[in-house]
Amino acid sequence: MKSSTLLVLLCLQAALVMGIFAAVAKENAAVGESKAIDINPGQLKCCTNCNFSFSGLYTCDDVNKDCDPVCKKCVAVKTYSGNKLKCTDTFLGMCGPKC
Repeated sequence: MKSSTLLVLLCLQAALVMGIFAAVAKENAAVGESKAIDINPGQLKCCTNCNFSFSGLYTCDDVNKDCDPVCKKCVAVKTYSGNKLKCTDTFLGMCGPKC
């Protein structure tokens, strides 16, 4: 096979693969899989149960009587001692000191 024919076949194959990836990405966006993470720019005053990732984002799984003022979204969590609150925000940076 001539090198020019091989080059044409490789270019066509690359275009086909790129088209498939573009169609899959468009379908995922329509389904809603490409949601951006809402990052809270604040810093919690303390966190004992920190879930830190290497991307620099973290969440705090502490459950308290009241929610930190920096937190944008708190959810009620049922415990044996009654309902308590947990901050469900994602933060950028390092975890704060332990409570």
